[in-house]
Amino acid sequence: MQLVLVHHGSFFAVGVLIWLMRFKAVTASRLAFCLLFLGGGVLQIASSVDVHSAKVGAAMPYAPSILVFLVAIALMAWSLRLDLSWSGWRRIGLMTYPLYLIHDVIGAAMLGAMVRAGLPYLLSMATVGATMIAASWLVATEAEPRIRLLLDHTVFRYRLRAA
Repeated sequence: MQLVLVHHGSFFAVGVLIWLMRFKAVTASRLAFCLLFLGGGVLQIASSVDVHSAKVGAAMPYAPSILVFLVAIALMAWSLRLDLSWSGWRRIGLMTYPLYLIHDVIGAAMLGAMVRAGLPYLLSMATVGATMIAASWLVATEAEPRIRLLLDHTVFRYRLRAA
């Protein structure tokens, strides 16, 4: 199951349902499914906290991670009401995938090291969160454009151009 990423389905479903409710219609079934999948996301986060706690040998509370998730979902829903003409929104959007990739493994390892070193959990979590956001910004603004340019001049040099 880990290979097919089924455990991420509830997060994806919440995003799809928020989009549908914003651009199509809010219905009782969409609200019910959204709540169901939000619950699935909370359970997945609790499971992930347990796994990471065991890996790093430090007790980590569920509440901060779940709260961050729920606040992020609320911000996501709120963002659909914003004027997206500001060019910075594109950069923020480009940061989401690197953030998704690095926060779970690298962020959890950093968090575990900081907690084991005796730093308070909430301070450690805030520090790791800021570090992961900064790292995803660096990937989106510096690393990805350079890698894309390198690939365009090497691997994709001979790709066919549209007529």
